[in-house]
Amino acid sequence: MLENINMIDCGMTNCYVIRGRKGDILVDTGREEYRDHIETWLLNYNITLIILTHGHADHIQNAAYFSKLYNAPIMISPYDMRLARDNGCRPYYITNPIGRLLKNQMEMNMHIRMNRFDPAIYAEEGMDLEPYGIDGVIIDLEGHTKGSIGILCKSSVGYDLYAGDAIMNTPLPMFPMISESPKKAREAIERIITLAPDRILCGHGDPIICGHRPYKLFIDRF
Repeated sequence: MLENINMIDCGMTNCYVIRGRKGDILVDTGREEYRDHIETWLLNYNITLIILTHGHADHIQNAAYFSKLYNAPIMISPYDMRLARDNGCRPYYITNPIGRLLKNQMEMNMHIRMNRFDPAIYAEEGMDLEPYGIDGVIIDLEGHTKGSIGILCKSSVGYDLYAGDAIMNTPLPMFPMISESPKKAREAIERIITLAPDRILCGHGDPIICGHRPYKLFIDRF
């Protein structure tokens, strides 16, 4: 069930590549300190589009760099553009004990230097990704941030959902550690459960294989 997952491990954050018929899609771009690692990893791919699941620095800090390097347009929700320029611009809630333990680190993250970029494409709920060479759509996963999105697409095992931070898997599937709207974050998880993808590719932690015990435990807890 882990075949054909193109995951780039960037410390505590993951980036992904979705293979496409017209080129490959880079999902999130990691922190600046992982730039060389990501660039080396991407030598095996032809990046033609960058999709950002949300506007936090650990997911977007290299977006401007890779967009220029590969001449690849950037797609992001319009609701997260302000956040992408200033991670401290909106209040958020800490939603679980792990988040409270990491509070100081998260506060530092909110003041990280952002590398400005101008998106070429604004992501919207239900946007068809066929023009970009994959059988997939954009899914609204508002909650972790106002503009959090996911990518639901066909894969060799059925359907994959690239969920950003709507669900974290650190070390078990869980509610996001921080959320701009816990109510919306819960609704996003409810939607993911309803969609029932075969695999959930998280921004933090290992992929979640639906039907396996950790996923079942998460559903039972929720």
